[in-house]
Amino acid sequence: MNEAPNLQGDSDGTLVGRIVNGDRDAATAIIRRHQRALLAFLRRVAPHSADDLFQETWIRAIRSAPSFDPTYPFPPWIFRIAWNLVRSDWRRREAAGELGDPSNTPSGAEGADDDLLARERDWRVRLLMRELPPQLAQALFLRYFEELSEKEMAERLGVPKGTIKSRLHHALRKLGPAVRKEFL
Repeated sequence: MNEAPNLQGDSDGTLVGRIVNGDRDAATAIIRRHQRALLAFLRRVAPHSADDLFQETWIRAIRSAPSFDPTYPFPPWIFRIAWNLVRSDWRRREAAGELGDPSNTPSGAEGADDDLLARERDWRVRLLMRELPPQLAQALFLRYFEELSEKEMAERLGVPKGTIKSRLHHALRKLGPAVRKEFL
């Protein structure tokens, strides 16, 4: 899936500017440029809603394109939109009683005990993450579920590495000793 040749070298900021002016090829180009990372993120954090959230993220991004500041990196902006949608999806699913049950692994499957324990831990942590401020939850998710390095997280979020360290520290502190033990 290559971008149109005349848009391939354009910066994200330039593409967003073109989107504001109604250029559909620019919208296609920027979606293709960021789709793999965004969809992977959504499939990990909201597997049952990932495709819908992916589409809604881009709809909102294109509608909000005039508010994008091209002097800032694009990935943190698009991931912030996606993260806000994920949090809304979690609240909606919880209210509807649709939160996933971690215990749906067949008990006779090889490695089922290990898989079940890991899924239960992930499920408990995700429930607790919903209570964190968005920046802290996002940092925790990227580090421990996406397994990004602090450098990769800083690049994705467009913040200094020290900010990442601070957010991880505060997130783990807010979750309490029992959860911290799971990560350290």
